[in-house]
Amino acid sequence: MQILEAVAEAARGFAAYGKHPFTSAVLLAGGIGARMQMQNHMTKQFLALDGEPVILRTIRMFEQCDDIDEIILVVREEEKPLYPALLTRNELHKVKKIVVGGKTRQDSAFAGMLAVSPMSKFIAIHDGARPLILPEQISRVAQEAYRVGAAVAASRAKDTVKRTNPSGYVEETPDRSCIWNAATPQIFKTEEYRAAVYLGRKKKLAVTDDASLVEDIGFPVKMVDIGYQNLKITTPEDLYFAQAVLRMRAEIGDAHADI
Repeated sequence: MQILEAVAEAARGFAAYGKHPFTSAVLLAGGIGARMQMQNHMTKQFLALDGEPVILRTIRMFEQCDDIDEIILVVREEEKPLYPALLTRNELHKVKKIVVGGKTRQDSAFAGMLAVSPMSKFIAIHDGARPLILPEQISRVAQEAYRVGAAVAASRAKDTVKRTNPSGYVEETPDRSCIWNAATPQIFKTEEYRAAVYLGRKKKLAVTDDASLVEDIGFPVKMVDIGYQNLKITTPEDLYFAQAVLRMRAEIGDAHADI
């Protein structure tokens, strides 16, 4: 009953605000990129992708999304002075706050959550190192979140998945049709997300994505298939894959970005 009431309240908020509820985007850009094997101390968010920093491309996608009302950047302390000029030079106006992240991804998401506007009805958590997301894909996830309360950008598993015991022996082969690769943005009703985060911290939950916290409090989360191009820049080859995606989009158009 409480979940149904929460969804109904979200719907009322949608109607009250107009075209969409006030939605905050928290972009996590505090990683060091340890797996990138970089020699010059440059973090992955400032690596060049098609001639511009990874994080700049990510910010621009959220800037161009009509469903996003404000952007909160969560960054490394030593990189914080780099952002004001970057934003001004590229005429990015939705970034309202730049805050320093914590030691873990959860700590950084928490810092971002604390910085959102009091008007925030929905919150979108996104990895700054996923620069290939498109504004229309963000909107697709947002619209589903407005409808059901929580939604995650994802792709269906292509390969057969095996669950093993600690020794590596197969214990189960799950039905592939029900297996998804979760990505970001992950968009939640702000009040529910805030409650999930505080409870998770109290329980000292260690999770790898924000949806896990929301799932833990029993709130349903909907997967939204946006295809396979929403790569996260994690290893050196990811930059080459991302560049290939951009070349393909230039040739055939963004309309095919979710293939």
